[in-house]
Amino acid sequence: MYYVYVVDEEEHLLGVLSLRDLIVAKPETKIRDFMIKNVISVRVDAGPREVAEITSKYNLLAVPVIDQHNRIQGIVTVDDVMERVMPARAGGRRRRIF
Repeated sequence: MYYVYVVDEEEHLLGVLSLRDLIVAKPETKIRDFMIKNVISVRVDAGPREVAEITSKYNLLAVPVIDQHNRIQGIVTVDDVMERVMPARAGGRRRRIF
């Protein structure tokens, strides 16, 4: 987990912050004061290619998945994207190299 997603009581996505930001913030600082409110996300009906484009374009390690009411339904990590988008043979070769 690289990011912390901030939601309200009904699971509506309100913001995001990095774990690093959370750790270095002063204890008295309110999360709403340093979270990013304009969250890059994908809809539940987004295809693998769209998710890959979003993670690549914004250099994200994970992207939240939201429904039509902006409620968080889960996250897709960059590892998930790589497994889904890369052909199995290329992924297999990549694993052996590293």
